[in-house]
Amino acid sequence: MMRRSAFAALAGAVLLAGAVPAGALQDCTDNCAQLNVGSASGKSGATVSIPVSFTQGPNDSQPGQGSDEIAALAFTLGMPGTGEDTPLELQCVDTNGDGSPDNIAQNAVVPSAAISDNFTVVVENAQCTNRDRCLCPTGSQKRDNFINIVVYGPKDLPPQGPVEIPILPNSGQILTVNLRIAATTEQVIPLHVFAEQDDGTPAKPEFAAYASIGDQAAIDQTADRGAADRSKISFGSGTVTVEPGGGPMCEGDCNGDNMVAINELIIGVNIALGNAPVGDCPSFDQNDSGEVEINELIGAVNNALNGCPS
Repeated sequence: MMRRSAFAALAGAVLLAGAVPAGALQDCTDNCAQLNVGSASGKSGATVSIPVSFTQGPNDSQPGQGSDEIAALAFTLGMPGTGEDTPLELQCVDTNGDGSPDNIAQNAVVPSAAISDNFTVVVENAQCTNRDRCLCPTGSQKRDNFINIVVYGPKDLPPQGPVEIPILPNSGQILTVNLRIAATTEQVIPLHVFAEQDDGTPAKPEFAAYASIGDQAAIDQTADRGAADRSKISFGSGTVTVEPGGGPMCEGDCNGDNMVAINELIIGVNIALGNAPVGDCPSFDQNDSGEVEINELIGAVNNALNGCPS
């Protein structure tokens, strides 16, 4: 049990670590583990799926440890993670029944079939607990434009006996991030995993963290901290390309399914009352005024009763 506790602490340590200066490490040049973010394209209002894949480092002939037997990773995916713009959003749902979305939907960050049975995927900044910003803000809170993700195993502890820490697959997709393209003037939105070898552009957000990996022996394998001072991870960035021809979604349709449900009408009412930000459902704000007006609520009700215009 102690081994599992120590390992879980290692997996999440990147999200609790203090500031590390940009460019503190040299780029990984050989024997690298790899973390790659895919690309997608879609129109404004559409939801796109971004694959995230991981590849172990080459075999180092040291059983149970090393960058070839990584068992946990933690990273921040910027989308784009710069400034205050939030052109990409995760779908949020109301989990406590108070009428305001307060947590990400189950299909927002989805583990792949290769890891779903034996690994846990945690989104650390889904809720605004003890902070004024997160991925699912309410009221005056701000929406994060980055995702803090931790992956570790085992998913379930045995009822008794030793705990076997699984290692991630040798290579392949480990999860998918489903993002809705909000109203934006951007044509290409960068997706970037923040790392210690970054040159500071883009700058890491305050509540983001540099990527970290740990092996089966619960040893941090992120970098060679000796004379080389070199990262053990290489990264591939992705993009979301915004296609022309997009526009406002059906008025009151928050999740892009071309329907207006009761919970979405409740979201609109909360925005109109000032209890939730417009970013919770931009499709209510058809005239881009920054608020939801009575006529916009009426339009959403009509779409709920009669269906969205074709």
